[in-house]
Amino acid sequence: MNVPELLPLATGTATLVGAGVAGVVAHLTTRRTTLTTWRAKTAEWQYEALTAFYQVALDVREAPFPGGRDRDRLIAAWRRLELTGPEHLVKWAKTLYEAARELACRDGLRWWRDFVEKEIGAQRSALAHLVVSKEIPDLQLEDAESAASSLYLLLHDVHAGVKKDWAEVRKAADAYDDAERLRLGTDHELGGMWRSISALLRSTGDPHEVQQECAAAQLQFDGAVDAFTSRMREWLNGRNPEAS
Repeated sequence: MNVPELLPLATGTATLVGAGVAGVVAHLTTRRTTLTTWRAKTAEWQYEALTAFYQVALDVREAPFPGGRDRDRLIAAWRRLELTGPEHLVKWAKTLYEAARELACRDGLRWWRDFVEKEIGAQRSALAHLVVSKEIPDLQLEDAESAASSLYLLLHDVHAGVKKDWAEVRKAADAYDDAERLRLGTDHELGGMWRSISALLRSTGDPHEVQQECAAAQLQFDGAVDAFTSRMREWLNGRNPEAS
């Protein structure tokens, strides 16, 4: 076969090779574009999950000890971050999540005071009603009025919270309970309107202890926020926290 006859064949082969190369280049370009788009989307999802979780954690910081009110939001934000990453930040986020959950689910001193005030207030109102309606015999009226006064003082002490000497408060509660047992008789101890204020104070715990536990939880949370904030800033600036 002479040269003129080979030219069409060479041209066709070159065309096929060129088309093949062009196809490969197009495929690589498409793949690169797809990967770039995917990476961009992944980074976007990670950023959204990260900032959403961080915002919920800061919400807990602004209003700690809600007694579980923010628990569901916190769990949802954590699960989203755990699934989408960024992976090297998840372990730091978990520490913050656990500290925030402790803070969000714990009942603080405000809850303690509100609960005890409500119980003592209900007891005082019921006793005052008996005094006003004269459902209490005249011989016991003075004792009942004294008991109502004691409950009022207890209510004031509860409002004072940790500023009060709670050994004195418990002593006053014991005195009230003893007086009510004597007035009502043992048959009324487990029923009727009477409730043991001493038992109530023991069940809720000393407010000093409640405050100390809350302070410890707050301190742990603040440390977790600071550590996570530092790692998050490094990630946003393009640095891998694991490398530091």
